[in-house]
Amino acid sequence: MRRAAAVRRVPAMNASAPRQGRLILNVEDGEGPRYVKSSILQRAGFSVIEASTGQAALSLARQHAPALVLLALQLPDISGFEVCRLLKADPHLAHTPILLTSSALASSSQRVQALECGADSFIAEPAEPEELVASIHSLLRLRTAEDAYHRTSQALHDNEDMFRQLAESLVDVVWLLDARDRRLLFVSPSVADLCGQPPEKMLEDPQCCLARVIPADRARVAQAFAGMLQDGHLDIEFQLMHADGGIHEIRARAFPVHGADIRETRVLRVAGTCQDVTSQNRARRALRGEERRKEQFLAMLAHELRNPLAPMRSAVDLLQQPAPTPADTFRARDVIGRQLRHLSQLVDDLLDISRFNQGTITLRQDLVELRGALNTAVETVRPVMEAQQHTLRLALPEQPLPVRGDMVRLTQIFSNLLHNAAAYTPPGGQIRIDATAGDGQVAVRIHDNGMGLSQTLQRLLFDPLAPGEPGTATAASGSGHAGGESDNGADTGADTSGAQLAVPEGPGIGLTLVQQLVRLHGGRVRAESPGPGEGSTFVVELPIEPWQNWHPADTMAPRPSGPPRVIMVVDDNTDALEAMSMTLTSLGHTVVTAADGESAVARAPEVKPEVVLLDLGMPTMDGFETARRLRALPEMRGATLVALTGYGRPEDRRRALEAGFDRHLIKPATLESLIRLFEEPGD
Repeated sequence: MRRAAAVRRVPAMNASAPRQGRLILNVEDGEGPRYVKSSILQRAGFSVIEASTGQAALSLARQHAPALVLLALQLPDISGFEVCRLLKADPHLAHTPILLTSSALASSSQRVQALECGADSFIAEPAEPEELVASIHSLLRLRTAEDAYHRTSQALHDNEDMFRQLAESLVDVVWLLDARDRRLLFVSPSVADLCGQPPEKMLEDPQCCLARVIPADRARVAQAFAGMLQDGHLDIEFQLMHADGGIHEIRARAFPVHGADIRETRVLRVAGTCQDVTSQNRARRALRGEERRKEQFLAMLAHELRNPLAPMRSAVDLLQQPAPTPADTFRARDVIGRQLRHLSQLVDDLLDISRFNQGTITLRQDLVELRGALNTAVETVRPVMEAQQHTLRLALPEQPLPVRGDMVRLTQIFSNLLHNAAAYTPPGGQIRIDATAGDGQVAVRIHDNGMGLSQTLQRLLFDPLAPGEPGTATAASGSGHAGGESDNGADTGADTSGAQLAVPEGPGIGLTLVQQLVRLHGGRVRAESPGPGEGSTFVVELPIEPWQNWHPADTMAPRPSGPPRVIMVVDDNTDALEAMSMTLTSLGHTVVTAADGESAVARAPEVKPEVVLLDLGMPTMDGFETARRLRALPEMRGATLVALTGYGRPEDRRRALEAGFDRHLIKPATLESLIRLFEEPGD
């Protein structure tokens, strides 16, 4: 059904509803946005009429006298600003609240123009439904107070009780001021909950509430109230020491009350409200913080995933030399092996949906040799230090340093601290790592002779929301020695002590995350520095595991104990296919390869493999269809089908087993998992 071009009354969402709420005039040129807004208002219990032009809006407003006008700025005939002026110029509609909406209202000049044209409030689109409904309720509450005061000004004595009952029923503080004598005539009892003072005290001394405004806002609030005494208008937000002892955010609004004669321009009274907007503001900040947290999380993962690639690239370059020595070959192999395990676990973390949504980090509870984590961290940061010609010294005790925790996260802690030291140490500087064990804990100290830290920065270093020192250029999330790390160490600001702070060009996990990870391991981290220009030392203290519990894992992979198998490997990735074939052949198995599902199905009756390692994400015929066709072959009824895939979520594993696979292995499959698979007896 086509919508009316200019005017339309929106039917009730539920025909069985007993009655609809207050009438809202929704003025919007675009049919889609108009429909969305009307739907939101209906769900909130309002009746809605619609207009798509300014002239239609004026006609409907005069005809129906709506409780509120929800007005878009861009209209096809006249602008929203002009509609505001015309509505406010009409004596019968002058007090109708107007909520102006537009994406253009994000600029301060447009917001100022909106207020000057008579809009009671505005929202920059796109707006959340909750914010839209809350803004309308707020304006309607103010409209209710205005109506009540106009009635009392016409018959003050007769209607005083009704006005008081209305004001006292509101959670917001409602007050009435005599503009000529500059004294409070009325203040609702809810002021006691807000300021901790009874209404009688406020009536005697209105300044007692100003004393509860925080010092930083006090002068601004006093100036705003002084201006209100001149024209009767007020709209300001400030922080106030609440009666419960906490700091609350308050929005104070006021409007002038004239005489019954509309030609009277003199302000007789000023009526206003004080609304506690702490919850609303916190909700808005929480939404913004959630988006920022997700962006920081993705940036952190990008950084983490890049870190292992640098030493792996160096190891590959070493292996590609014309004649690498056996020692270099073994060293490159070990580097690639360690960093590959590191990278694999980081990918597992990336697939952890709950960690992404909740911002949580799950640690593995393994017995970790801390020297291994330190060596891996050094490998990660070595290319950066070599580029800066830094001298790195590593002094570790001979005895093991066993701790309980997550090898990857421990490596991440020290890698980030080393990146931080490299970024804030000038070229040719020195960085030293010392580790000592005693009193049930191990202490790792990372010392640099870089720019150092002032006393204030040492206190605020691990707080991402802490304000910087006067004169600094720190961001809220922090960077480098001020809360994170820089990819290039570019200095952009200086504190009053001469210590420079950097703003990173690339993402960094930040010292705040380092502190979180250390705490999750039962330890603590702190920063020490004699002062600016004197270098810095970051100390990480972790509880050491008793040596009786320490059993270093055998680094040599066990040889397969089962009989040789005939194995078919199916993968459209040529490098993966070749690498897996070489590995399985070295274990004594007979390997047949297929580059796609069709080839696998064609060769299977002849080869009769005992085990099929089958990639799931192949083009044309994926792994699930290939498995189904293999199962249909009489020669394959006793074979073991193994799904080899990069999808490792529980639902991925369940889907593979339901599709007929016997096993599910996540890429890259470890040698140990393959050996366990082939040691199992055939079906």
